[in-house]
Formats: sequence, C-alpha cells, structure tokens
Amino acid sequence: MERLARHGSEPGWEAVIGFEGDNPVGYAYVNTLATDDRWWQRMSPPLAEACTSTPTVALKEIMLRVPWRGSGTSKRIHDELLSIRQEKQVSLLVNPLAGNGKVKALYEAWGYEQVSQQQPTPDGPVLAAMLRSV
Repeated sequence: MERLARHGSEPGWEAVIGFEGDNPVGYAYVNTLATDDRWWQRMSPPLAEACTSTPTVALKEIMLRVPWRGSGTSKRIHDELLSIRQEKQVSLLVNPLAGNGKVKALYEAWGYEQVSQQQPTPDGPVLAAMLRSV
C-alpha cells in the first residue's frame, strides 16, 4: 500500500492506494472535518453537538477495480488509511440503493451505523450518513 498526503483546500487530506505488484488495484481517501463543516450542516436530522464536535475524518471515496472486489482488499485499504489517523470517529455517505443495498450492508459489516441522512445536491439521491469509531 502506498500512503499519499497533500496540503491544500481539504485539511487532513490523505489517500491510500493498494497495489498488486506494480498494478494499482484500488484506493481510498479521507479528509478531516471541522465542527462547522458543511458535511455536518447538511445532516437531516441534525446530529448532536457531542457528535459534530468529536474529531472526525470523512471517508470521501473508496474504489476497487472489479477483479479485486470480494477479496477483502477494500477493507485492507480502508483499515490502512485509518490506521494512523488521530481522529476519534470516521463518517461516510453512501447511497442506500447502491448494489441493491449491498454497499451499505458492507459498511455496516465494517462497524458503521447510519446516524442521519443528507442530500448534497437537489437533484441527487438521499444518502445514508454513517459513522463509526476509528
């Protein structure tokens, strides 16, 4: 696995890329959430201040090439990415209809729980907002 970090508009941005030999097979990236981040402001229903004030990292995307799906590789990339984070919790958004519910069920198997929902764009789907301890 290769860990990447950059400085810029997203505080705490970091990514992990998984490889098999020289071939990239998947990646995931995160960034730190501020207590006043729009991530929290879009929640419906709103979350308690005790939740939004807890140091949190947002899992923004995780992707795995098709031949490696179902192999446990995405979990290894996920766990590697979170392994040295200092935040106390991680949040993600998922379309509950993706894969006929299988994607949300996978995150639940990894310990995430739905805590709210949000619709980041007016014409987009309503997403399940999930949270777990790091």
